[in-house]
Amino acid sequence: MAADEYTWDLEEIRDRWREDTGRSQTADISDANANKRINDYYVNHFGHDAKIDEFDIFVTQALAATDSGEYTISTDIDRLDDPATIDGDKIILYRDQELFFDEYPENEQYITAPGLAIGVADTTKVYHAAFDYRIEGTGYAYSKASSEITLSGDTIPQNKYGAFSFTIDDDGDIAVTAADDNDTGYDSPKLALEDLGHAASDTCFMGYLVVKSTDSGGFIPGTTALDDSAVTDTYTDGKWETRRRPEAACLFGTKLYVRPKPNDIYQFKARSIGDRPAALSSDDDAPTDKLWGPAIARGAAILYLAEQGETERIDDLAKSTSYLFNSIKKREIKRLLGGVIQRRY
Repeated sequence: MAADEYTWDLEEIRDRWREDTGRSQTADISDANANKRINDYYVNHFGHDAKIDEFDIFVTQALAATDSGEYTISTDIDRLDDPATIDGDKIILYRDQELFFDEYPENEQYITAPGLAIGVADTTKVYHAAFDYRIEGTGYAYSKASSEITLSGDTIPQNKYGAFSFTIDDDGDIAVTAADDNDTGYDSPKLALEDLGHAASDTCFMGYLVVKSTDSGGFIPGTTALDDSAVTDTYTDGKWETRRRPEAACLFGTKLYVRPKPNDIYQFKARSIGDRPAALSSDDDAPTDKLWGPAIARGAAILYLAEQGETERIDDLAKSTSYLFNSIKKREIKRLLGGVIQRRY
């Protein structure tokens, strides 16, 4: 990009706005207040003036091995679009919820979730709610009343992660299994969980706990309180063994689903279509299309001048204003003819 080429970021839009309004000095109006004027026009009026119905907004969501694979998305987001990525790599974005859940059915063994959490009566223990579950191959459903589970095993060293899995058999007996190397600890939750192994064929996998303590004595199972200020602990219902790097996602209502459920820390990112653009929050923020820059400055300037009653200045600006917006409209028509009708659904 040439050094003298406009990028039409917020700073350059503000400079043009100052030229158009005649408010060239911060003594006339501060940069912060000028930015408010520009963003008010950009977010609330520009789309109507420029006849733009859709704006690109990118939605991001942090994923982790210790979450449910389901995430609540802002109610402002009603559609996601390609490209959808995990850490920059493209994944499949399903727009048909039925097809998504047919391809990735729920494969947990419980019928209702155990709801693992810190113990209520005893905070060194792990609580689970009353839940129903199945054991593969038996064809029967079983029920378990709420209870608290005692942790056992080796001390996890200071600042290292450890993990515990919880399984239940057809008699309702719960077994706690510690990761193989809890005694030396792990550098990440993923490494700890990978050492939990698989549930036996005659049990149901309830879920798992990942824990780390910054205390010099480390985390002592059955002794250290899980709500201690030095302890970081996460409780996850379901099977670790079926988790992998996510390869597909689907937005259903306000819930984003990724499958398979994540086995590590990832970032999901997808394009969303909004009827309003996001405000420009810093001087180097720029609108999606550089062509919009001078039109945003001009529209914001006219709106500001109208409030000040400076009709003569508005008349001067209006002579070139239609050109700025007509060039945007022509590009939008080309985009609609060449892009939207070819979009894959």
